[in-house]
Amino acid sequence: MSNELTLSKRRELTPSIWNMVQAMAPAMHASRFFGVANPEQAMAIMIKGYELGLGLASSFEFIKTIQGKPTLTPMGALALIQNSPHCAGLKIEDIKGEDGNPEACRVWMKRSNGFEYTVEFTMEDAKRAGLVKAESGWEKYPANMLRWRAIGFCADVVFPDVIGGLKRADEFGADISPNGEVIDGSWEVKIQTKQPEAALEELVECHGAQAVLDANNGVIPATAEDITRIAYILESDNGRADNH
Repeated sequence: MSNELTLSKRRELTPSIWNMVQAMAPAMHASRFFGVANPEQAMAIMIKGYELGLGLASSFEFIKTIQGKPTLTPMGALALIQNSPHCAGLKIEDIKGEDGNPEACRVWMKRSNGFEYTVEFTMEDAKRAGLVKAESGWEKYPANMLRWRAIGFCADVVFPDVIGGLKRADEFGADISPNGEVIDGSWEVKIQTKQPEAALEELVECHGAQAVLDANNGVIPATAEDITRIAYILESDNGRADNH
């Protein structure tokens, strides 16, 4: 793919930007608008977004923390690609079956160096992956949902540098709206199979000890059930759910 994969065109983090990030992070966390578990997580999102070319505030719209990992929304991935000088072409083809219903989506992307790739994602693929559920976007807006999946998989191959190597939120279990945005709290926290000590250590690593204590009324969660409940509060409801 040539040396286009170097990050030389990424914006560098200057002292003034760093100071701004530090000043903004506590407010972004305290607002509870962006689903960050602590100021440090807010800082990481802003820095990553800035490096990718996003604004500090808009980084929260496109970068989401899912299961303790930074991820891109499908809409965010598409925005970065369309705004990149490396993008030389992009085509999206909605495919319908004989009954007129959405059957698949085919996406073609091309880099400025000539590399191109095509991905097709079908309703059969979605069903095999267990994505089609009652009352979900896949049932109500299948064409939109097929589109975002195909866009994401094609972006992974053609523009990994442009999307900063980030996985997409839907790959980590988050449900995606027809607009390509993450539905907050839609992913499942799967830590029940871990030993309580290991699960608690992972929870503290992701969210910080104080956040874990705050979510459990100042008490360290000891059982697997307690840890699962606190994980759900911190990750699924962004620390805002009632503790019951």
